[in-house]
Amino acid sequence: MPKIYTSKVCVVGDQEVGKTSLLLKYSKNTFQENYKPTIGADFIIKEERMSNGDEFHLYLWDLAGHPSFAILRQYYMHGANGALICFDLNNPATFATCESWLKDVFRIKPQKIPVILVGTKGDIEQKVNQSDIDGFCKDHGVFYMKTSSKAGENVKELFMKMIDLIMQQNKA
Repeated sequence: MPKIYTSKVCVVGDQEVGKTSLLLKYSKNTFQENYKPTIGADFIIKEERMSNGDEFHLYLWDLAGHPSFAILRQYYMHGANGALICFDLNNPATFATCESWLKDVFRIKPQKIPVILVGTKGDIEQKVNQSDIDGFCKDHGVFYMKTSSKAGENVKELFMKMIDLIMQQNKA
């Protein structure tokens, strides 16, 4: 009899970095050119069948990046088993705030949860220095994945990596 696992993953980052596009590409295999800001939070459930037949249900929370929603984000982060911190590879200012997002995650979830740093919009010119990204990941012990929601690059792989990290943590 297959097992069913469930986990809550919060997706955070500055506004307009592509969080919603990433989730829509993963959950519905769609991409929309027009930007519609997330108001507060949005919620998607995605089920994955593992190679051993077990099912993994991801409860994905798309948290608004605008500073006015900071108080709401803390409520949505409670109970999270993982976090994706997103930044726009073409906008260095969004990378500069990743440290603050990481602090927010660990302030609200003081027990260590898996975190993946996600460079979005990888299909266009990268303006964030790769050595800065590598240094951030080394300093904070987080994984990194470069994605493109438009091209579908590393989207499913990102979420499968998160599932793997959550499963590893649950075994520990």
